[in-house]
Amino acid sequence: MQFVGSSLRRAGTSASISGLRQAVPPPARTVIWDSRRNASIGNTVNWIRSKFQPRRRDEPTQKELAVARKEQVASGQGSVFDALAETTAEEEAPSEERSIRWVDESELKPRNADLEHKYSTANFKISHRKLNKLGRQISGKPIDYAILQMMFSEKRASNRIKSMLVIAKQHAIQKGLQPKRLVVSEAWVTKGPNCLKRIEQKGRGRMGVRVHPDSKMSVVLREGKTVAEVKQDKRQKVLKRVVSAVTRSELLNTTNNDNMAGRWRTCLSFIFLGLVSSLLVSAEHSFENTAIVRTVELGGSLVHVTTTYAVRALEDGSSIYTISLGEYEQQKTSWIQAKIKGQTTPLELEQFGFSPKTGAYLYAVEFPKALKLNGTTNLVIETVQTHATYPWPAEASQKDGQKLNYESDLYVLSPYPTLVQRTKIRSPSPQIHSYSEVDDSEFALEEPVTRSGATLTYGPFGKLPSTTADDFVATKQKHITVQYSYDVPVLEVTQLQRAAEISHWGDNLNIEDKIWLHNAGPKLKGHFSRLEFQSQNYYNRQAPHTLASMALHLPPGIHDVYFYDLNGNVSTSHFRPVPSVPKGSDSQQYSTFEFRPRYPLLGGWNFSFTLGWDSPLHDYAGWDKDSQKYIIGVPMRTSIPTAVIDDAEIKIILPEGATDIQYWPPFPALMNSISTHISYLDTTGRPTITLKYQQLTDRHDGVIYVAYRVPFSAHLKKPLAVATAFMGLFALAFAWKRVDIRIQTKS
Repeated sequence: MQFVGSSLRRAGTSASISGLRQAVPPPARTVIWDSRRNASIGNTVNWIRSKFQPRRRDEPTQKELAVARKEQVASGQGSVFDALAETTAEEEAPSEERSIRWVDESELKPRNADLEHKYSTANFKISHRKLNKLGRQISGKPIDYAILQMMFSEKRASNRIKSMLVIAKQHAIQKGLQPKRLVVSEAWVTKGPNCLKRIEQKGRGRMGVRVHPDSKMSVVLREGKTVAEVKQDKRQKVLKRVVSAVTRSELLNTTNNDNMAGRWRTCLSFIFLGLVSSLLVSAEHSFENTAIVRTVELGGSLVHVTTTYAVRALEDGSSIYTISLGEYEQQKTSWIQAKIKGQTTPLELEQFGFSPKTGAYLYAVEFPKALKLNGTTNLVIETVQTHATYPWPAEASQKDGQKLNYESDLYVLSPYPTLVQRTKIRSPSPQIHSYSEVDDSEFALEEPVTRSGATLTYGPFGKLPSTTADDFVATKQKHITVQYSYDVPVLEVTQLQRAAEISHWGDNLNIEDKIWLHNAGPKLKGHFSRLEFQSQNYYNRQAPHTLASMALHLPPGIHDVYFYDLNGNVSTSHFRPVPSVPKGSDSQQYSTFEFRPRYPLLGGWNFSFTLGWDSPLHDYAGWDKDSQKYIIGVPMRTSIPTAVIDDAEIKIILPEGATDIQYWPPFPALMNSISTHISYLDTTGRPTITLKYQQLTDRHDGVIYVAYRVPFSAHLKKPLAVATAFMGLFALAFAWKRVDIRIQTKS
């Protein structure tokens, strides 16, 4: 006997198969094709093409293969394995089930036939590089989230991509896929076949060729996990890495993943302390820091810190990296972000709270791809510290300068051993008055501290052990202080109240900001001198801690800007408007509002004012045909240069009668609620979304998206209220005219 492979190959070309094909009737579609071919046999070209054109050999069906195997067994050429399989099947199967049932090819369903849906746009005029940016934006996202991103994207091709996604979603639903689980699993861009070439006129009588490329985008929709399930899975992966001596249920009861970074300052239970200690013990054996470089950009109320970790894996499959922040650094940090060097997509941070044993706050970062043994990557941690500087001396006269102090720890905390570590502190001016010296550092490889212009460099320090250990923090950690000159007023917004009112009747979005401004510079020593202030303005030598004027960047297309304080309207302002920017444009235009407070703002002084404006609603609104909802994008805040916002309250007042309200803030709020706001000509009141934040920085810029429905009856409430008021007034006047209220009438 021969092997199965050779016998089947011989069976595919033997005469027995050809005879079997004559005995077994062909499928129905083959008969239809032969009938069509025979019907057109009168055409000579078709007859020659059908006779002599090479055709693909038909694959034998399962029934034909089974008959061929029987013939091989009868002729003594069968396989031992086939005989053994048939004997085993006959012994296991009942006698009445030994008959073979042949399944028609029409009953066979292709594998994964309805588990995905592929769709693409037509080729249109756009570069594949530009279109690829939109593909990266929607790849891996839920279909509804991808449509929302395209709806508010400023790219010109976003409308076409949004229409393609909507059509693909409907087709996938018709196939039987669940709409809530649809995910843009794949998105790719291909170049089109046509490239238009036009003559391009150049200088000095020269000409060139301008190429107008075309391309298209293709997507594949599959059923995936919802956003909540994806977050839960990521959390479970982190827990598998972290949990050692604590059960999973205990960990879930002691952690919370839905709060901002500033809300993690809570006491930990003893169970969670055991978890943190086990995390530190296991972290030392996973990675090694080949280099750590921390760069501190000094400023006023905001200090930007960038720390780059050169990581090397000590174990195969390492993917969870632990970051440590000191207690003082954590109190000052209001914004934190992790990403791989050279990439723009941020990584998700998971915080595990404070460890009193080491005095550090722990964060966990999951790499996009697990590192192999001795694999390396560069992790970048960006933080923004608020209220990290203070004036020293604390008081200054109008003629004095402004000096600030900044304090920090010398060594960067890390649960992993570090080969080389540096800290660079950059001042906005080369006037660095004093800084801490490091003399007795046992880890210094060269000079412990060097100065070059406006930059201080601490290090390099080499062969550092785990800096989160108890003995290291208590005995070897050092505190450094830098004093420098700062030529800009240190501003703080102690309170911000923003109210955004949406009106469909007037096609208007009104935004009003109530701002309480505080100068956190050195307090004024002595009395204020108007003569000294005027002389400084005359010679253009304004004191650095005095705020005389300010310029704010406002959105384009706004109008009717108003500015007033507690005493009334302030006329010392100038507004330079810019027309509205079309949707999909990459223009970075903005309106400029220049104003001077009613009095100069010196160190320790406060000034409260109100700033508001109107803007066209169609610049911020959109209409979703699928959900039949309005979608509005409200800016989160007005950017005040170099200022931190201590407390912010944002209210979005929706039209009266709005229902099915949904909102997506760019950052989790400390508190959110929906209440009712009653204004003039309102009957039942307007729904109001309230969001509260703390310690907002320049990195907290974003747009709050709000979706809602407004039925047609709700649009008629205001005119009906006005008509009812006028009719009531006329009826009252009509009745008053006809009622005689005189006590005595004339005879």
